[in-house]
Amino acid sequence: MKIKPVVIATLVSLASSQTLLAAEDILTGVTVSGFVQTEIRYNNDYDSADSSDIVVDEINFTIEGQAHKFAKATLSFKYEEDSTPLEVDNAYLTLTSDSPLYLQIGQLYVPFGNFSSHMVSDPLTKFAETRETAAQVGIKTGGAYASVYGFNGITQDDARNTIDHYGTNLGFGQTTDNMSFDVGVGYISDIGDSGSLEGFIENAVDYSYVDGANAYVNFSAGAFSFMGEYITALDNFQDQHVSFDGAGAEPKAYNAEVGLSFNLAGRDTTFAIGYQATEEALALQLPEERIIGVLSTGIYTNTSLALEYSLSEDYSEDEGGTGEDSSSVILQLAVKF
Repeated sequence: MKIKPVVIATLVSLASSQTLLAAEDILTGVTVSGFVQTEIRYNNDYDSADSSDIVVDEINFTIEGQAHKFAKATLSFKYEEDSTPLEVDNAYLTLTSDSPLYLQIGQLYVPFGNFSSHMVSDPLTKFAETRETAAQVGIKTGGAYASVYGFNGITQDDARNTIDHYGTNLGFGQTTDNMSFDVGVGYISDIGDSGSLEGFIENAVDYSYVDGANAYVNFSAGAFSFMGEYITALDNFQDQHVSFDGAGAEPKAYNAEVGLSFNLAGRDTTFAIGYQATEEALALQLPEERIIGVLSTGIYTNTSLALEYSLSEDYSEDEGGTGEDSSSVILQLAVKF
């Protein structure tokens, strides 16, 4: 029995298609990563009262499931002693293609704010960090990146419970053998939906959205590194929602850090100092100014030890603060996997 050429061609075509499908799916699998951070803390507060403790600062556990080379699911859990019980931190899907476009949808941190830091403590700019159940469409190509996103949000400026919060970010970064940089800007339609502010705004009456903006630059060349960021509300909140000095607050924060990396006793080590400041952020229990420094070193693979000292100045008594200083020392041991 002879097989006609058209049948042979069909069989070859089917075999080729199956090979291509197998090639597309070859990058599937599950990866697990995370970190554990423990700290010994000492603090002298604005009232000159001393306190100290040993805490589990943060535990993070992330699972990524690559279902297809163009489809991935991300699920992460977070625990912070005395502040965050074990919870789902991220739970979102990412769809990509051969184009530079991508789609993310689920619970995620929207790209408002960069928050890069050499330090153990979070920078004061992190008051604007915003986690939402959102949809985001973005593009990455040739070092340039941009995205737009939308979500419902906790805050409402009218009786409608709709997807009316949105934002965008735009940036550019490059990495070479000796240098790297990343610069970007962002916008959000209501900075009141950030984690630090939403507690003041949730279920508020007669609330109006307050836009927010941020700009950042991260740069490294050889052993030197610099990180800088500015985040601000673009208007005042109503004084019954977030106030400062008898009027509606317009909170903002700055962070600037310089770091130097070197070899110490055969171990990769970084020394960094920074200056941070806020304006009209007394209601958020943030200091007006902070000087901070850290010395960190890798003691084993994926294991670091860091010592941080910070000196913070409160807002003046005329503005509702104490006008006093506080200081803290943190020794952190961290392992990532």
